[in-house]
Amino acid sequence: MVNERKPAIPALTGIRFFAALSVALFHLSRPIATSLHLPVGYFFDNGGAPELFFILSGFTLTYARPEGANLSRATTRKFYFSRFSKIYPTYLVGWLLFAPLIYSNLVSLHGTGMATYARLAVYGVASLLLVQAWAPVTANAWNLPGWSLSAQAFFYVLFPFLFAALKRFPAKTLVSVIAVAWGVSVAPTAVLSIMPQPYPNLQWAHDIVDFTPAWRIAEFIAGICLGRLFLAHSSTVSFGFDVAAAVLFVFSMAAMVSVGHLMSKLLQFPFFLLLVYCLACASGPFSQLLGTRLMTLLGEASFAFYILHMPIARFAVRAFPGLLDTPAGFVLFLLALTGLSIVCLMCVEKPVFAYLRSAYKASSPAQLNRPGNSGDSLA
Repeated sequence: MVNERKPAIPALTGIRFFAALSVALFHLSRPIATSLHLPVGYFFDNGGAPELFFILSGFTLTYARPEGANLSRATTRKFYFSRFSKIYPTYLVGWLLFAPLIYSNLVSLHGTGMATYARLAVYGVASLLLVQAWAPVTANAWNLPGWSLSAQAFFYVLFPFLFAALKRFPAKTLVSVIAVAWGVSVAPTAVLSIMPQPYPNLQWAHDIVDFTPAWRIAEFIAGICLGRLFLAHSSTVSFGFDVAAAVLFVFSMAAMVSVGHLMSKLLQFPFFLLLVYCLACASGPFSQLLGTRLMTLLGEASFAFYILHMPIARFAVRAFPGLLDTPAGFVLFLLALTGLSIVCLMCVEKPVFAYLRSAYKASSPAQLNRPGNSGDSLA
């Protein structure tokens, strides 16, 4: 069986930058929003962009994976190595940048005793191993955005098996799985919202609901199902899908800033699913804009933007107090962060990935060239 590489969908790369930007705004813009009296209070209560990342991840991995990919040890190992090589170098840069920040924070709170170093070791090791999202005490302890990489690592471990199972399902069953995934995604937030006080206001309860990979995998599974539906039923692109994608993009952003957490979870799941599908089928100005060389570059740099925005913001505020409190300072910071993210993409993510890919291919040529071994490309 011949497994041809499928054509890229540039608009799905470009949209990633807006998702990463919304996360940075979620984490950093409260002071300036308050000073400008912007009515976006709900925005700081939901932070829905990781949901788009998870759906998009499931979709793009499914789209890129050859139909003949099997569950052999060599194929699965190659997929795991590809994912690790792609995300971990930039993730490690963020981890290292945050290390002095968390150390100084722990020392200021707890002094320099053994308890401080024990916390530092637990937080650091959990984050290095990408298991921090499984416990509220570690989920946000070391570079806040890292929790979603902890969830993604869990998703990646299961992806070859989920792909093998779901690719056998007919369209009707895939739609049913998406509906169940929607319910699973919303259920923890809904349950927490109706629990008696003080649980709805406890941070650890919100952390369990928002960060635990066991809940968030529903969004990833929905993305896989969406990818299967797209591969089976999309044969043409059209302007109508482009218009729909633009409308869904506006609605998704509006849901972040105008409704509460539970309603946001209810709305954004279908909005994001439809947005991804429509962009994949779109032909028009909106998808063309997202697919330009500039937006594609920004989309490729979005992972670095996402991972680095918190530590760089902390250092920037220490060096320039009040920088993020004014419109000019905030915009200047975002521009600088974007530039640094592109530098990280070009100087860390791409060259390290290329080196690791070459080393992997050199170490196992027989496995990579074995007939019938149609695993994921390391490109």
